[in-house]
Parts: sequence; structure tokens; C-alpha cells
Amino acid sequence: MGDSNGLYKELGRKIRATRERVHPKLSQDKLAKRLGISRASVVNIEAGRQHAPLQLLWRIAENLETELALLIPKRAELLVSVASVELDAKTIEQIKHVAEGNKETQKALTGIVSKLRTTLETTAQTKRKGTP
Repeated sequence: MGDSNGLYKELGRKIRATRERVHPKLSQDKLAKRLGISRASVVNIEAGRQHAPLQLLWRIAENLETELALLIPKRAELLVSVASVELDAKTIEQIKHVAEGNKETQKALTGIVSKLRTTLETTAQTKRKGTP
């Protein structure tokens, strides 16, 4: 895997998703204060722009009450996130129709459909290349 940007982007996505699930919800600002770093650093780590050192990743996992191994993306997740598929206008319109104006539902459905299409496309490409 030569794309470290994809690795850090997916790592950041998992950190953010985990942070948002923590109860009570942990803001970027609160996490930053606990870690002794700036909120901008947390924002950049979650966006994959800042490559956090291992000891900081351990502390992030500890503050999110999870194991670091659960935040590190698996190879298959990287293949899917790097090769994400853009949705066509017709699909987006169908999603809007089903969501009935609810922006949260629309966002969730768009994410699900995008991930599904990306997974299917990645699987098809892998099969064409003859990789198991």
C-alpha cells in the first residue's frame, strides 16, 4: 500500500466516528484539551491531513475508550476508501426522493449507497485483475 494519505484519511474517519459515538459525546475541543493539542490538530487528524505519531494515536484511543487496533484501517477498508465511487445525478435524485427532505437521512443513504457501489466496483476490479 503506497498511499499513506488514504491510510491517514481512513484512520481520521474512524477516529471521528468513534469520538462522535462516545457517551457523553466528546467534542473535538474537549478531546484536544485532554490530549494537550490544539483543536485544529484534532480537525486535521480527523481529516487525514495531519499524520499523528503512534504515541498520540495511543492516547487518542485511550481517551475514546477503545483499542488503537480498532481505529487502524484494514487493507480492504483502504481499498474501498481510496477508490470511492461518485454517485450519478439520477441516483442522488432517487436518494433525495426517498429521504423526503430529511438531510440526515439523505446523507446516511448517500453514504451507504456510495460505500456499496465502491465495494462492488473494487470487488469487480479485483476479480478482473485475478487477485483473490
